Order: sequence, then structure tokens, then C-alpha cells
Amino acid sequence: MPKERILLADDHPVFRDGLRRLIQRTIPDAEIAEANSFDELLALARTGPTPSILVVDLIFAGRSIEGALSGLRQEFVRSSIIVISMIDERAAAERVMARGVNGFISKSLPPREIIAALAAVRDGDLVLRLDASGASIPEADDERSTLTRRQLEVLRMLCEGKTNKEIAATLRLSPFTVRIHVSALLRSLGVSSRTAAAAKAVADGLCP
Repeated sequence: MPKERILLADDHPVFRDGLRRLIQRTIPDAEIAEANSFDELLALARTGPTPSILVVDLIFAGRSIEGALSGLRQEFVRSSIIVISMIDERAAAERVMARGVNGFISKSLPPREIIAALAAVRDGDLVLRLDASGASIPEADDERSTLTRRQLEVLRMLCEGKTNKEIAATLRLSPFTVRIHVSALLRSLGVSSRTAAAAKAVADGLCP
């Protein structure tokens, strides 16, 4: 099985090295490559296996790459894209998320919070994390609050009778990640089968 490939792009070598070490401790089998600029990141991403995760700073040499993120999303449709930045304004973060990235993480977070946010994106969630409170993109109220947005997407497709392979293709996730979400859904709903999960979801108004 090929190694997971992760690319880091940041023009601050001390931060980049620290982040690489954090990721290596969390995902020891991953192949991690580093870039000092956005252009270098593109060159690395276009060479060799498609990266599973792209972690990129928002500002390089005083210039924002926000305008280039939509193109990055279109070119690497199967990669998770995470922007990690010193910018902590929610409006700016939401603009970046609207470009199609999977996560926006503030560099001011403690290391354990950064790794937790990276792990959540790796598991298929959308994450906007600006402070250590653990606040991410808000979910709906009531029973939906126990499920992440990605889990709700998987659940609704499960209610439609889609297989894991079909869900993975629709959401552009790996089948392995979908299996993780389905297992988490069964635990959250307190059921032991996909059929029971779908029935409970309909009864609880989580699916149409």
C-alpha cells in the first residue's frame, strides 16, 4: 500500500519544521515534503503521487495566495487542502473556506489543537479553527449537533441506499474514510447496522 503523501508549504522554516515534526509523530508512516513557496508547492504536488493533504500558509513574501486556492482545489480534487495562517479574522477565514478548501487553522493554536484540527480534516470533516476553544464550523441544532457536517452528508447518502464506494466517489473521499464515518454514525445513533441507522435517521428527521 503506498504511503500517505503530505506536502507542507510555509516560508517560515522554523514553523514549517515544527509542524513537520508534529505530523510525523502523529502519522509516522507518512511521506512529508516541504516547500518554501506556493510555486514550489505546486511543483512538488505535480510530481509523483497525488498528495493526500496539502498544508499551505496563506501569505508568502507578504502576498496572499487566496486567489489561487480555487485553482488549487480544481487541480487536486482528491487532496485535502488546509490553510494554516496567522490571520485570525473569521470573515477572512470564511472567504478562504469558500474557495473550496477543507480547513482553515490559526497558527496561534497550541500544537495539540493544530494536530487535532488536521486529524479532523484527514477524517473528512470541514474545519475552521481560530482559537483554542475547539470551535469549528457550527453544526445544526438538536440531535444533529452530535454529528459533524461530513457525517450528516454520509448519513443522508446512506439513507438513499448508496454503497460506501458510491458515497466515496460522490464526496471525493477514500472508501476507508467512508467506512470510518459509517462506523462513527452507528455508534452515535446507537444502532448496529446501516439499515437501522437509516431507519432511525428518517424517524429522527435527519433524512428526508
